[in-house]
Amino acid sequence: MNAHARITSASATLAARAMIVSLSISQWSGRRLDREITDEVNQQHNAASDAGRYNKLLLPKEALAGIVSVVSETRADFLQRTLPWMDKGGRIMAAEAYMAHMSWIRSQSNKFDRAVDEFIRRYPGYVQDARVRLNGMFKDEDYPTIDQLRGKFALECKVLPVPTSEDFRVTMSAAQAEQIRAEIEEQVTEATTAAVQDVYRRVADVSGRMVERLNAYRPSEGKGDKAEGVFRDSLVENVRDLIAILPALNITGDPALTEMAEKLKPLAKHDASVLRDNPHIRKDVAAEAQAILDSVAGFLA
Repeated sequence: MNAHARITSASATLAARAMIVSLSISQWSGRRLDREITDEVNQQHNAASDAGRYNKLLLPKEALAGIVSVVSETRADFLQRTLPWMDKGGRIMAAEAYMAHMSWIRSQSNKFDRAVDEFIRRYPGYVQDARVRLNGMFKDEDYPTIDQLRGKFALECKVLPVPTSEDFRVTMSAAQAEQIRAEIEEQVTEATTAAVQDVYRRVADVSGRMVERLNAYRPSEGKGDKAEGVFRDSLVENVRDLIAILPALNITGDPALTEMAEKLKPLAKHDASVLRDNPHIRKDVAAEAQAILDSVAGFLA
């Protein structure tokens, strides 16, 4: 098998096992540049016309807080459920996790829609209050109608196939076509390597944090004595979360990553309260975490 055939085969295998996903969320900011106030402030201070910009907060922050919370949660979870890819807007995940991923997207979309509906229900009241809050800076034209407002909110996830050199079709010389195919394969290979390293980085992060926190913990020894190095329940919860999403992150079907999920389970077997109360279990789990940390060091070099 020549080198090109080998790379092509690997690329085609990845395309069959993984998919590119992108998350798109749009929302109304509730802010508006006031050019008149901007000019007035700059002139008052004898500053250049472009020295500053005055952006009005059209509504109080709490008006959009529910929507902002759902958006922040969705973006953070999306990054956890996927891996980086060569395009900043697209990320990669295992194809077998598609159904679970889309179920999660629908759930987040429903949360988003409910938050938007609640905001729009209250919107007329917010606008009325703004007349008093902004006083002379209030302008009707700053506020979209309810129909216009609905169009400013959207949440969707797009899915695309992983590119392979076999997808490349163009009329040019064989040498030129081969060069472009080789460049595509190199890009896909580099992106795949970076994505897999990201998985091992996550494993190193949760296991390394567990080693550090469990070894640093010193329980209180009596009345008035305070525990040292106290750790939160999230120390264990983060490991459980990673175990749950590892199948979606195993884009190459690597048996070592499948095995890694099993290796992580002893770290998540006991609740944080047990680790705080039982020094023997705490010591054993710290040792397990150290072993895992040592085993992934080579993947992060």
